[in-house]
Amino acid sequence: MAPVNANLAEQIAAGKATAEDVKKASQNPASGAGVQVGENVTTAVTKLNNGNTIPTVALGVYKAPNDNTTEQAVEWALDAGYRHIDGAARYANEEAVGKAIKNWCSKSGVSRDQIFVTSKLWDADHERAEEAVQDSLKKLQLDYMDMYLIHSPGNMGPEARIKAWKGLEKAVDQGLIKNIGVSNFDVEELDHLLAEARIRPAVNQIESHPFFQHEELREATIARGIHIQAYSPMAQGAALERQEIKTIATKHGKTPAQVLLRWGLQIGNIILPKSLTQHRIVSNAQLFDFTLDADDLTLLNSLDEGMKMGKLGPPGTSQPPSPGGTRPGSRRSSQSGGLSGGALKMTSS
Repeated sequence: MAPVNANLAEQIAAGKATAEDVKKASQNPASGAGVQVGENVTTAVTKLNNGNTIPTVALGVYKAPNDNTTEQAVEWALDAGYRHIDGAARYANEEAVGKAIKNWCSKSGVSRDQIFVTSKLWDADHERAEEAVQDSLKKLQLDYMDMYLIHSPGNMGPEARIKAWKGLEKAVDQGLIKNIGVSNFDVEELDHLLAEARIRPAVNQIESHPFFQHEELREATIARGIHIQAYSPMAQGAALERQEIKTIATKHGKTPAQVLLRWGLQIGNIILPKSLTQHRIVSNAQLFDFTLDADDLTLLNSLDEGMKMGKLGPPGTSQPPSPGGTRPGSRRSSQSGGLSGGALKMTSS
């Protein structure tokens, strides 16, 4: 499988991409920044900074139940050609994900090493990262994970994050994890980690969609040789009825969701659409037979209005200012850790 968006991916992997490179790429569909027509959800991969590749589209399983509903969704995704499942310990559904992968590989004859499996270290486990890795492996019924992320900077402080990262590096050395990265890190947190890291993070997973593009953080992350994974790439469905999106969708004979997802691909994001519905899972993979043109990209790039959907992660610099950093219970405004009344109430991955 040849990596897509090869030009920009190579620059990012080498730590040679600049903010201006990213800006030009997002404006120009012919720049080589995005996936190419002729690829598909199975073959489209992005090269990481360690030389490994990652499937560019994943099924996200945030808020999916730990039962046969999620097992079925994962199997539908694999049937549809997905080869990347993005999960997390905090989602509390690793058993269902692992069972689905094991069953599907057994039925299909596709080997487990063809499936890219991601999980994440939750905030409360920063001091016990090595044990948390083992917990996830046991629940997933796997010998190794393809990607493991620090789910968020958390509230335990920078030294706890460094301790967690050292634990992840050790797990890489032991062959328990192939790639490691972070999620919801701002530039200051990235730089603090990079100053101490032996292994550079492969990705920073953040919220990014046309209505909350997170462009300054995207550019700064990429300039540090780290790829962007985008959760909530469809703004959690909140913008699918917007007339601008529907007009572009009609122009290309596509759905509004497919337009938003294609935008993410063309600006170089690794995207993580989430659904438990079979036809939507299939539809969300059908992104490789059309290209957004320069006019489409100009319009979509103009839509950033600070519509942050999730509580986790930096509030961003969109105008008008995003409410994400100030609303009660947000990661940046509260010591609640993103929790309310002790129950998980995250609205992002």
